[in-house]
Amino acid sequence: MKRFLRSIGIIFIILVVLVVFYLMMPRVEGPAVNGTNNTLQEGDMAPDFSATLVDGSTFTLSDHSDECVLINFWATWCGPCVGEMPAFQKLSDEGIKGLKIICIDCQEDKKTVDSFVKENGYTFNIAYDTKGDICAKYPTRGIPYTLVVNKGKIVNIYLGADDADTQYKEYKGAIDACLGE
Repeated sequence: MKRFLRSIGIIFIILVVLVVFYLMMPRVEGPAVNGTNNTLQEGDMAPDFSATLVDGSTFTLSDHSDECVLINFWATWCGPCVGEMPAFQKLSDEGIKGLKIICIDCQEDKKTVDSFVKENGYTFNIAYDTKGDICAKYPTRGIPYTLVVNKGKIVNIYLGADDADTQYKEYKGAIDACLGE
């Protein structure tokens, strides 16, 4: 009988741990429309937004309607987000004509973002979304969440990330296709 109770106790603990892990999974979700998630799809027009960048300037998506724009949603506490950041720096360093990159931090304070950017030496466009207003326009089940937008239309959507080299190749291919259209 003791073995049975011990087994039940262990199973209960495992279930509690799994529930806690599930509840702690990173999610950035936008508002629902008519009770359904209004997740964007490839082919949809990208919602316009303006964001303040770490360098103090402003980025407005509609100002880049004739370009290929890579939009990334991330946070400093998100391991896969941080792991793919070198891919964005490499793409930015290449100076690809017709490409704009913007990485939007999801609801962290400016001090945290500024410290992260300075510590890592990133020079590409990184924006604040401290209140989550931009994230609400781009609902998703998690981060990192990356979109490639061509002339205002979403052509590629990526949820999650592998290492920086893998992501670089993936994004570079999508950008080349975008700029080749």
